[in-house]
Amino acid sequence: MVNQSSSLKKEEHLVDINLSEELKTYLSNNFKSKKTIPSFENDTGIKYWEDLATKITADNLLFNELKKCYPQLNFPIEAGIEKKEEYKDLVLRGKTENINLPFLLELNDYKNITLRINESIAGKIPIITVPNKEDFIIIIQCLLYKSNPKHIPQSMGAVLINGLNNWQKIAILKSDWLATNTPEKWSKEFYMSVLPNYDLYKDKLIIISTKTYSNVSAQQLGLDESLWLSYSISIREEHECTHLYTLKKFGIASNNLHDELIADYIGIVKTIGKYNKLWMLMFMGLENYPEYRQGARLENYISDNKLSKEDFIKLIEIVKMAIENISIFDESVGNLQSNRDQICRIDALCETSLEELSSRNGSSLLIDNYNKRLEKGI
Repeated sequence: MVNQSSSLKKEEHLVDINLSEELKTYLSNNFKSKKTIPSFENDTGIKYWEDLATKITADNLLFNELKKCYPQLNFPIEAGIEKKEEYKDLVLRGKTENINLPFLLELNDYKNITLRINESIAGKIPIITVPNKEDFIIIIQCLLYKSNPKHIPQSMGAVLINGLNNWQKIAILKSDWLATNTPEKWSKEFYMSVLPNYDLYKDKLIIISTKTYSNVSAQQLGLDESLWLSYSISIREEHECTHLYTLKKFGIASNNLHDELIADYIGIVKTIGKYNKLWMLMFMGLENYPEYRQGARLENYISDNKLSKEDFIKLIEIVKMAIENISIFDESVGNLQSNRDQICRIDALCETSLEELSSRNGSSLLIDNYNKRLEKGI
C-alpha cells in the first residue's frame, strides 16, 4: 500500500469546468457505468486455436487455415467488394462447401505469418503475428473493414478483434453434429443451439505486426534497434491483452485515449519493469509539448469525434498531464509484484477518469483508488 492520500474536494479534481460538450463527452468515463465480472474464464472456442497451433507446419501454412476461418481473406482489397454476391455468400452466409477458395489476396510474406496462444490475466487468446508491414495493413483491412481500402495509420501496429465469425468452427460443429443426426435437421439445430452461443463460433484474437511500436524508431529513443524491436513486440502484446481484460471485465475496449493510456502503461511496465513517461510522450507525439507531432498515435483516437481545434489543444494538455501523473503513481507503487497487483493497477486506472488523471491531484486520486483495491483484496 502506498501512504499517500487526497483530501481535495471533487470540484478541484477538474482541469477546466469550461470544457465544450464535445470534449466532456469524449472525456466521460465509460468504465464506471459498466457492470463488472469477478473472475475470468477462457472462451469455449480457445480449444480450436490450441489444436490448430499444434498442426501448423512448413507444409500446412497458417494462412491457408486462416482463409478457411475467415473467407474474406480470399478477396482482394477493393472498394465496395462487400456488395458482391460472391463475397456475401462466403463471408456473410458461410457458403464455403464445394467452393474452390482462390488466393486472390496479394501478400508479400504470407508464409511467415505465425500463431501462438497467449495466456494473460484475462485468460488465453490467439495472437497472430504478421511480419510484413504491408501485409499487416491488408489483413486489417480485410477483417475490420470488409476488404475495403480503409486508411490504416503507420502508427497502428496491433488490434484486438472481438466477435469475428469463424466459419471453420461452424463447419466442425456441423460435421460433429451430422455424425449422429440427419442433415435436414441441422438448420434448426444451428438457429436454436449454435447461433445464440457466440463463444462457439465468434472469435476474439489479437493481430500484431513486428514493426517498431507507435512508429517510433530506436534512434528516437536512443536504443539499439534489435532491442527496441523486441520491446515493441512485448509492449504491443501486453497492450492488447490489457484491452482484452477491460473488454471482459467492463465490456469495453474502445478507441479512446483513456483506454490507450491504461494499455500503454501496462505494456511498458510489463516490458521494462517500470513506466517511462518519455516513451509515452513520444508514442503520443508530445515529446516537444506543447507542440504536437503530426501523424503520431494520439490522432488515431479522435478521428471519429467532432473536436474543434481548441478542443484538440486542450486534449493535448490533458493527455500530457495524465502521463505525468501516471508516472508519479508508478514511481510511488514501485515494481509490479503479482497478477493481483496488475489487476489493482488497471482497475484503479479505469476508475480514475482521464480528466481526473490530468488534474493537479491526479496522482493522489489514482493512488487512493489503487489502495482501496488492495485493501479489499480485489
